Amino acid sequence: MRTLLQTLLDYDGGLLAIIANRWDVDLAHLEPRDAAESLAVVMLDPKRAAGEWARLADNERGALQTLLGSADHKMAEAQFLRLFGEIRQMGPGRRDREKPHLNPVGVAEVLYFRGLIATGVAQGKTGMQPFVYVPSDLAAALPAHETGFDLEAEPLPVGDWEGIEPSHTIPATTTLVDDLTTLLAYVQITEVPSDVHALHQQVTAALADHWLGGADPARVALLISLAGSMGLATSEDGLFKPVPARARHWLEQSRPRQVRALAEAWRSTTLFNDLWHTPGLLPEDTGWRNDPLLARQTVLTFLEMVPLEDWWPVGELVAMVKIEEPDFQRPGGDYESWYIRDAASGQYVRGFEHWDQVDGAVLHFILAGPMHWLGLVDVSNDGDGGAFCRLTVYGRAFCGHVDWPDPPEETEPLTVQSDGIILAPRTVSRYERFQVARITEWVVTDAPYTYSLTANGLQRAAQQGIEADAIRAFLRRSGGHALADSIDHLLDRWAQGGQAEAWLTHAVVLRTESPETMRTIQDTPDLRRYLGAALGPTAVLVRAGQEADLFSALQHHGILVDWDD
Repeated sequence: MRTLLQTLLDYDGGLLAIIANRWDVDLAHLEPRDAAESLAVVMLDPKRAAGEWARLADNERGALQTLLGSADHKMAEAQFLRLFGEIRQMGPGRRDREKPHLNPVGVAEVLYFRGLIATGVAQGKTGMQPFVYVPSDLAAALPAHETGFDLEAEPLPVGDWEGIEPSHTIPATTTLVDDLTTLLAYVQITEVPSDVHALHQQVTAALADHWLGGADPARVALLISLAGSMGLATSEDGLFKPVPARARHWLEQSRPRQVRALAEAWRSTTLFNDLWHTPGLLPEDTGWRNDPLLARQTVLTFLEMVPLEDWWPVGELVAMVKIEEPDFQRPGGDYESWYIRDAASGQYVRGFEHWDQVDGAVLHFILAGPMHWLGLVDVSNDGDGGAFCRLTVYGRAFCGHVDWPDPPEETEPLTVQSDGIILAPRTVSRYERFQVARITEWVVTDAPYTYSLTANGLQRAAQQGIEADAIRAFLRRSGGHALADSIDHLLDRWAQGGQAEAWLTHAVVLRTESPETMRTIQDTPDLRRYLGAALGPTAVLVRAGQEADLFSALQHHGILVDWDD
């Protein structure tokens, strides 16, 4: 930070006089620079500095010690002023009239008018922002060691966290890997607009029953954001499509490496904004912006203090952040310019008094949302006992405590049944499942995934330029053995004709108790127009979409109808 002389040179004569009076320095008849230099010499004298230190009250020394114990002897202005009162900003004329130095509103103003602290602008985590600081050479001259305060930053109280055993726990899984594979396969075979809102809507609706890890909208948004930020998919002619080389490289990786790639992408992506997905909050897009990286960096920094393998209370970790770094995501400590409503009441939540509801909630969400979905954190919520977390082996590696695990992965082959059903266990290569999903109809998303080799799936394969021989070779290789004769025959027929030889369809059938009733219906023009092909003397197909009108017409002609749903 700046030196004392650099600081004093920025002050007008009136403010220099106020500080000089406190230090018993006569600045009469001196030019501004000479006055600043003379005052700096006195204030930096160790004996004079010790005398001024001794004249401070305990709470004033405590506030000064807070700065002296901080990095570079500075603290974000908003945080310091919340703790120790405001420093009223006024010009020389108003200051001469109101004389704030004679009636300070708090500890901060006492220290400011004694020249012990100053305000300035410097680079912080959230960009250029105002700070309160002690000039570097003055900090060295003050006898802080003579107090009960310790200049070294004290470790945060981590509480008695050993031995916590929550009763209901939700272990983290790596299903995000599986669901990203599903997402990539879907956008490969389906036209999905790249517009973020439309993309999210279509994917959410179409894949609601196909996520292994659940259809939480925030989780879906995270999947889409990671696909984009990792370059696995991108906009192509207005559609969201996989990038073949990048997608294949990730799909062919082992599961631990895929998890690592996802976690590191989340750490650095700005496409996913944790604040905008935090439950209970409704941010409004009115032009303000937050930096999502700051909140993640803060969480990861404070996770260095938690037990490596034990459970710990989320509330206490969040409380630490509130004490030590409350403005972690707020440029300049600004709690007024973000437009965020409380989802329940619709009221705006502005001001530091809503810190827990906004900033604290973001920290909770990062742990129980993205970090849990990424397989980094186990979670628990024991009701009145509060929320707890525990780092997984992936989480410990992500936080730098251990090496990233990378054991050899044992994969299972596909199972290709004679009826065209293909079973793909989670342990199959994600690349192979991606390929299966391109050429089949999706039946069941579970363990194992179930796909069906049908005319529709093969037609989709043809549209992607995939030929029958390539499908045959892939299924043989991935299944590890020869295909059943029925599958070979099916692929041969497809290669020759390129279309289905038989169809299954849903239809409504009208049946009558006797052939005479059926003949009456068929001979009546305003009933016959609803009918299709006859299936026998007492059964006939009903034209698609005409069943309700036929029902009404039959009733109108006095024919009692029983409609089986």
